[in-house]
Amino acid sequence: MENNLVIFQRYRSLYPIIIGLLLLTGQPVRAASTVVLDDRVNEFHLGQDQLQVLRDSPDQLTINEITTNSHSSFTDADQDILNFGHTADSIWIRFRLVDKSVDANDSTWMLESAFPLLARFDVYVVADGRVTEKYQLGYEHKMKRRMLPHRFFVQPLRFERNIEYDIYINVERANGNVQVPLKLSRPLTFFYSELISDHVFGIFFGILIGMIAYNLFLFFSVGSRAYFYYIAYIVFSFAAYQALTGYGFLLIWSQLPAVNEYIIQISASLGVISGLLFIKHFIKMEQYARWFVHYIHTMVGIGVVLITTKLVTAYFLSIHITLYLGFVTLTMPLMVLYCWHKGSRPAGFFMLAWITLTVGILLYAFNLLGWVPSNVITTNAILWGAAAEMILLSLGLADRINSERRQIYSALQEQHKAVIQLKEAEEQLMHRALHSRATGLPNRTLLRNTMDNLLENDESRHFTLLLLSLNNFHEFNKTLGHSNGDAILGILTKRICTLCKGIHNLYPIETQDREHNLVSSIEGVTFALLIKELDTSVLQSTILKLLRDVEKPFEYQGLTLDVDATAGIASCPSHGEDSETLMRNAHIALEAASSTNEKFSIYSHEIDPYNARRISLLGELRNAIEKDALQLYFQPQICLDTMQVSGAEVLIRWIHPEYGFIPPDEFIPLAERTGVIHPLTYWICRKAFEFKHSLDSQGYDINLSINISARNLQDPHFKEQVCKMAAENKVQLNKIIMELTETAVMYDPEDALRIMNDLSEAGIRLSIDDFGTGYSSLSYLKRLPVDEIKIDRSFVMEMAKNNDDQVIVNTTLMMGHNLSLEVVAEGVEDEATLYKLKDMGCDLAQGYHIARPMPSHDFFTWISGYRAHQRPQAVIKGV
Repeated sequence: MENNLVIFQRYRSLYPIIIGLLLLTGQPVRAASTVVLDDRVNEFHLGQDQLQVLRDSPDQLTINEITTNSHSSFTDADQDILNFGHTADSIWIRFRLVDKSVDANDSTWMLESAFPLLARFDVYVVADGRVTEKYQLGYEHKMKRRMLPHRFFVQPLRFERNIEYDIYINVERANGNVQVPLKLSRPLTFFYSELISDHVFGIFFGILIGMIAYNLFLFFSVGSRAYFYYIAYIVFSFAAYQALTGYGFLLIWSQLPAVNEYIIQISASLGVISGLLFIKHFIKMEQYARWFVHYIHTMVGIGVVLITTKLVTAYFLSIHITLYLGFVTLTMPLMVLYCWHKGSRPAGFFMLAWITLTVGILLYAFNLLGWVPSNVITTNAILWGAAAEMILLSLGLADRINSERRQIYSALQEQHKAVIQLKEAEEQLMHRALHSRATGLPNRTLLRNTMDNLLENDESRHFTLLLLSLNNFHEFNKTLGHSNGDAILGILTKRICTLCKGIHNLYPIETQDREHNLVSSIEGVTFALLIKELDTSVLQSTILKLLRDVEKPFEYQGLTLDVDATAGIASCPSHGEDSETLMRNAHIALEAASSTNEKFSIYSHEIDPYNARRISLLGELRNAIEKDALQLYFQPQICLDTMQVSGAEVLIRWIHPEYGFIPPDEFIPLAERTGVIHPLTYWICRKAFEFKHSLDSQGYDINLSINISARNLQDPHFKEQVCKMAAENKVQLNKIIMELTETAVMYDPEDALRIMNDLSEAGIRLSIDDFGTGYSSLSYLKRLPVDEIKIDRSFVMEMAKNNDDQVIVNTTLMMGHNLSLEVVAEGVEDEATLYKLKDMGCDLAQGYHIARPMPSHDFFTWISGYRAHQRPQAVIKGV
């Protein structure tokens, strides 16, 4: 061998010429296909269509020589998983790739070779004929030299888009089996696969460790040498598996690369020796055939010789030990079968266990020799066989112990049955605790658990909680009885669940037997859905369609029934970042939808009557009314024919000692929801009438316009109280105008019409405020005893510059005059708008151009100056 090396060194200079001649005279090969990586590819297994190989027996080629002759020196691979059998050759592997991913931030790929027993594994990245990156990953180097410590050879690579790369891999092992299964993966896919592999191998190695601990216990309890040898067999098998799977070098001897050259051969030989001795003592083979014992001793001696040879020489005994392992694996089942035939019950278990291990070892040995192709089964055959063997041997050990303790086993069986029954009862109780009895759907508790799980995941925490309520369901119970009501609820529940299956953007609240429950029944006839993040318009259209489909009439016992449904919506994280807050806010939105006759409502702070500030303001508003801590402001109205002051609108102001100015649109809705609106309106009327009395006494005979609420129209004593306060202050009711919005009138049309007729009969004039922004019909407006309409400021403010607004204002004027109504324009901000309204024939106007709202004493000063034709140059600021 040394002479050969001398000769090779002497003619080494001719080597490139010889290689070149061989390459020129060789057969042309087809070009391997280029690996194309794009956004659709998460994992790519490199096979014979992409790989080319080159054997470098003298191990003399460099990467520069390889890249120079790359187009003619490589041959196409003939296997998808490269398996070169037992060889000491240096082998070069090449493939070409291009990354066409659209996302420039997603160009990192994990190159992986799932065979850890290679002393050399060098990776070269070549672009435009130049080596840009080089990595040395073989086990001849310490694990810490790798960029990514891993049980296999794994190297992260980053590619520029649309650039063609040549990847060269040089592998070598000293007379051992050489396999190179190659794969490219995206990092997320790679790490997910690794999690699964680590989980599986963790279970497998956990079983081995558990078996060691279990048999140690038996050994110290029983004292039989069979258990000692079995423990040794598992320990040496564990060491071999650690090396075969790469976990040993990763976790145990990562700083001692030389261990890789010895660990598999030595641990496999020791495993065979301890296994033979275990069988001898456990089955007691001397009772069946003496020559079996001699055979075992002979095989043990051969194993000792192989181990000693490996330790004291540099020979690589992979083939010898593989043949030794295979021979023992083939012969031992025959002896065990003979013992079982003679009546050994333990031999039966060992026969089955040994057969499974034999199949695994043979498949793996044939794979190492290159006799069978490499795949998931052959490369992990020992693991599958060993797992089955451990289970069967455990059964054999358990059978040996249990055969002596049948009564204890029977008692354990009864205990096991009791545990199962207890578990079933517990599952039933758990199901009842997490599901609605009426509908069988997940209840509020299970819904909150699901929401909590979604909130823990950054990818799923953006979702919408929808609460759907059947508003008139109580009518079914009262009319048809509760038993029929339950049956109708079942029909509607089934309908809602069926409709939700057609919505593709729902999170399942529960999964049972591969079936998803998309709907939760949280209380009574209120259901909940979890909708994935959607565009606002898409979300609203989806909800409206669902509500319309739920409300479709249905047949029940010959009756045609329909149901009214509303919904409340709260989204994460906009309306809450925990399940409790989202549930609360969705309920508030549902209440708001029901109270305003809307089909659905989205939560906002404006509709939330339950926040801490508003609760505080509620009590303080009552106190402010009682202590006269509120103020009235007055905004003048002028008649456009005469340009004289004809009236003033009464406005409420609240200057809070802590919060400062609180706008009416914050505390008025709060007062409406809580009933405080009634004493507040009476306070406004009383103070306004006192102010009107002062105006009359000073000769200012003008009208006062007072805003009232829809709630006031539900008060049967409202007219009586207003007339009483007017009489006390000697105020003529025909000088009082009560203003209502279109929405307030339509809230309860029948009651509103009745109260308005009462007020009109008493002499009070009525006005529709913010006209044009509501949804009242002209036919209904014609029935109301209204004397005046006020054009909303949104149409007036820009009308001097906006033709569309002019058309709206002019149309409203014509309609109002045709109905014999006075028309007031509010929001007059400039002189051009004022005179435009005058030209159009508008009756009255108010706005900042005329005067801002002001307190009573400032109003007297202003109106005095205006009447004397001394209109103030500076407008008095109001609030």
